[in-house]
Amino acid sequence: MWKDASKSTFWFGFCSLCLLSSCFTQGLNFSVFSALSQLGILLSGVSFFSNSICQRNEVEEKREIKLTEDDILRLAKLILPALNFAISRMRALFSGEPSMTLKVVPFLLLGAEYGHLITIRRLCAIGFVVSFSVPKLYSSYTVQINQRAEGLKSWLLDTWSACTHKKKVMASALMTFWNLSSIKTRIFTVFILLVLFRYLRQHVVLQLEDGEAKVGEKEQQKDSAMAEPEEKEPQQALVVKEQGRQN
Repeated sequence: MWKDASKSTFWFGFCSLCLLSSCFTQGLNFSVFSALSQLGILLSGVSFFSNSICQRNEVEEKREIKLTEDDILRLAKLILPALNFAISRMRALFSGEPSMTLKVVPFLLLGAEYGHLITIRRLCAIGFVVSFSVPKLYSSYTVQINQRAEGLKSWLLDTWSACTHKKKVMASALMTFWNLSSIKTRIFTVFILLVLFRYLRQHVVLQLEDGEAKVGEKEQQKDSAMAEPEEKEPQQALVVKEQGRQN
């Protein structure tokens, strides 16, 4: 969207107006009980006025509202595609696969820890800033970001390989974390470590299977290459015999 100047200008101005107007209003506090109560008040008021009008006109009109099977089927046809899509996405997110679990759990942990700080106004402001800044920054500085990440990764690996007391450093870091963290943090850490262990184990198994498949393909290519000269030798002998008979 940010590549089109007209669209970017329109949405930037519209979102800026909404953001500035929201700064002068209080945050929205949504409650299911409050919403149901307000809906009940509205329904009671409408029923009261309609009943008053009917009595003034001396009209007794009582309509029985009943749902039929056709109504339920029509409603189900409208709702089922959205429900099936939501169920499929939820099953994909909570499939239990290590890779998907590592992607989902950090966001869930952040939501559980800092969810009370997220309001509709803050969410709109964050989405507004991110949608207009992150894509442009990422496309402009992708190469630099990758270079910095590779440099940091190589520096960490070199530092760790140069360390002569790896076991002591790991033990001291684990003890410090264990003593300073809470019970909930320890449980989540153990869970993440188990997921990482299973993820690495699956990758090692896949790499071994790929290596075995490549070795098998190379052996088949060698066997086929060795079999071709053996097949050619009898054919050459037959050709020589036929030429001798003709002579």
